Amino acid sequence: MHQNADRTFHEHTGRQLINYLSSLSSTSKTESHDVNNDTIVLKFLIHIHTNVPEKLALPSSMESTTEFHNEPLKDADRPPSVLYEKGYVLVNSTENIMRSRSPMQNVIRQEVKYFNQLLSTIHKTVMVLGYCLQGVETMTNTLQTTYKAILENKLPKHWKKLSYQSGKSLSHWLEDLTRRIVFMKYWIDLSVEVSPVYSTFRLQYSDLLAERRDLNTIPYEEILNNGAAFQPSVSRHLERLPRSFWIGALFYPQGLLTAALQSHARKYSIPIDNLAFVHYVCPLTTGAEEVDKTSAKKAGLTRAMWGYPAIDVPEDGILIHGLYLDGGRWDGKNIVESLPGKQITPLPEIHFMPSQVKPVHKDTDFECPVYRTKLRCGRLDKITSSQNYITSLHLPSEQLPNHWVTRGLAILAQTDD
Repeated sequence: MHQNADRTFHEHTGRQLINYLSSLSSTSKTESHDVNNDTIVLKFLIHIHTNVPEKLALPSSMESTTEFHNEPLKDADRPPSVLYEKGYVLVNSTENIMRSRSPMQNVIRQEVKYFNQLLSTIHKTVMVLGYCLQGVETMTNTLQTTYKAILENKLPKHWKKLSYQSGKSLSHWLEDLTRRIVFMKYWIDLSVEVSPVYSTFRLQYSDLLAERRDLNTIPYEEILNNGAAFQPSVSRHLERLPRSFWIGALFYPQGLLTAALQSHARKYSIPIDNLAFVHYVCPLTTGAEEVDKTSAKKAGLTRAMWGYPAIDVPEDGILIHGLYLDGGRWDGKNIVESLPGKQITPLPEIHFMPSQVKPVHKDTDFECPVYRTKLRCGRLDKITSSQNYITSLHLPSEQLPNHWVTRGLAILAQTDD
């Protein structure tokens, strides 16, 4: 048994003990509202109101409705290209229709819908609970439960019903939510030609390039050519996409993968049923690129906005980042044993490449499942698959698959930290 197994067991046991003791101590404290507790909760509500937006707004081009010459076909489910060829779509609206109905734009519209439902509930709770603490409104059972959850640093139940799956504490969950919103705003802003956010990040990125030029570790021209934060080469089918997708930021990650297959199928006129993903793990970053990464974070750029010189944007398929190996690590070529004290390690970006040719895997390749959370379980959805499971990646290894099954190796889209 790996020595990290002992550590994981003790961490799990300790976490259970802390949760049990916390529930015992908080029962008596929250039965009556203490002034100090009210202050803590009120400050937390102010923090949410200040740092969490009330909604994500989509550009008008993504919310536009189709203009038809023939009213009976208004509700018909037809591809935009077919409607245009048949003369049912006005010429001046074709570009907006193509953009709004592309697979990737359908993903972002659906995700924005889920985010806005969650954000609306959060801000309604913040407003009403704030009134209750000021004596304007009466505290209900639901608000009482939320009050208690905030003091215990746990996610309130009615927020959890509308939230993505997460094993984080409330404070970490709120930070994670803010990062997800930043990524979603970045993706939305790519669809807008002139955007304040776009201009701000572009200015920060220009300053960052000037800083890298002064360091003289990587040629300035090379960064411009290969590491642009907003690559024009990603503009396909009348839309602009992030250079890399944070799959863990989405409510429904499978939708992104399906959209990537649909986009590839439409581009090459291939039946989508004939396509499957082949996965390529990108090279590990070098020391100089790690310096770039640190500088990018300081400039406010997320990983999706920052292109590393060693990684070119693929012509086909998508790049995925934000995945972690639980029970092993990646050495650049294979999955190997995890180091002592490091049960979870980050994976490099992974290229999801649609292919008609079924890949030939070695006997030592491990089909590694990808889960949303460390819990690795969840209720079944409509197609009788676990809602925690996303997909599986075939990773090269020098050990037989049974070895990694015993180790419990899996890929996580997020950690509990």
